[in-house]
Amino acid sequence: MTEQTFTSRELRPRTVAVIGAGPSGLAVARELERAGHRVTVLEERDTVAGKCESVDVDGRAYDLGGHICTTRYERIAELVTELDVETERTSRYRVLDVEGRAATRQAMSFLREESFLRYLALREREFPHIADPGLAHSARALAAPVTQWLAEHDLQSLAESFGTGYTAAGYGYLDDDVPALYLVKYAEMTGLLAGPPELLGHTGAFTVVGGFGALWRRVAEELKDVRCGVRVESVERRAEGVRVHTDVGPVEADDLVLAVALDRVLPVLDATEEERDLASRIRANAYHTTLATASGLPADAFYFLDAHTASRESKGHCVSYHHRYPDSDVRTFYSYGHPEDVGARLREDVAGLGGRLEAVHLEREWAFMPHFASGDLADGALDRLDALQGRNHTYHVGGLPAFELIECAVAHAQDLARRRFPPAGGTLTLP
Repeated sequence: MTEQTFTSRELRPRTVAVIGAGPSGLAVARELERAGHRVTVLEERDTVAGKCESVDVDGRAYDLGGHICTTRYERIAELVTELDVETERTSRYRVLDVEGRAATRQAMSFLREESFLRYLALREREFPHIADPGLAHSARALAAPVTQWLAEHDLQSLAESFGTGYTAAGYGYLDDDVPALYLVKYAEMTGLLAGPPELLGHTGAFTVVGGFGALWRRVAEELKDVRCGVRVESVERRAEGVRVHTDVGPVEADDLVLAVALDRVLPVLDATEEERDLASRIRANAYHTTLATASGLPADAFYFLDAHTASRESKGHCVSYHHRYPDSDVRTFYSYGHPEDVGARLREDVAGLGGRLEAVHLEREWAFMPHFASGDLADGALDRLDALQGRNHTYHVGGLPAFELIECAVAHAQDLARRRFPPAGGTLTLP
């Protein structure tokens, strides 16, 4: 370890405005406050948690977005331990044959084949930091379209083992030729390629008792200034700091943390040409969660629908559903596509599986998995985003620089706060 010292000006308490109260925004705010800085979190919606929102139906919590934790989720494990939040084993995973209505375990042939050993050697040689927070460190090595990269390295069984879950979770169809970076990051974070055998006493995936949103509400309750239901109207960045204009008045700060993707905040940001160019290159998936009562379906598992995850031609159809409580017919269904397509096709898909869609309780559309295309990754888009950290008093956290998984977003946000904001009145030790 080497000790890095800072000037008295750098070590004074700083004021920071954080836009976005999802996991990355709340995680960075918590780190900043613990380091002695003053933070204001601004959230347009009426609740915190972002894509980790939970809702209650008949007294039970249902997670609308991210909530599955694996044995690689060490930062989340630290957080739930510090906040004394209870966890439980999550539902088993099953791949559901849409035509035959038969459920099977996920095929994990990749882990038993020679290709796994080739992958480990390739990882060590070309992208050894893939499991570390962030993406820029591995982006160029894994920029190629995923089908091309898999064929080049004879690793097609990696897609056979992880592709169904990857698509079901909202990261895109593999025949859309998303960059290999994202499939590899996903596979690494499942905990099946490496990592501890258990975490918090769980040998497999786990989640938060009472809904994952409860964890982020606990984090928000710890913070001094979280403002929900606030709309940002414009952002001014000047030499002396930042002014965020909102519909309830301005917020003055030394620094700004954007916990939303650059393209989402661009309409209100006094953006530079570089920021505008990067924002124009960001892609996202139209991913939907439908909370509904449906009877007559295979029960008591998280089901990935094989035929609907195999190709982008199935957009609009349900790719997965989660039946969390065995004695209830309420399920969360997940789909890609246009909103007008999802509802009609969900009823069709449920009927095709022998069930009946009884009632829809809630529908939520997400701009999910902000990412760059292969050509932009090869040209250094993530390096360019990383180079923006700290420029114009502005920092970027969230799914775009970190990957759209809770652990990835939280780890990246925490590390950015620790590296870029030294504890007020002290020194910072860095590796």
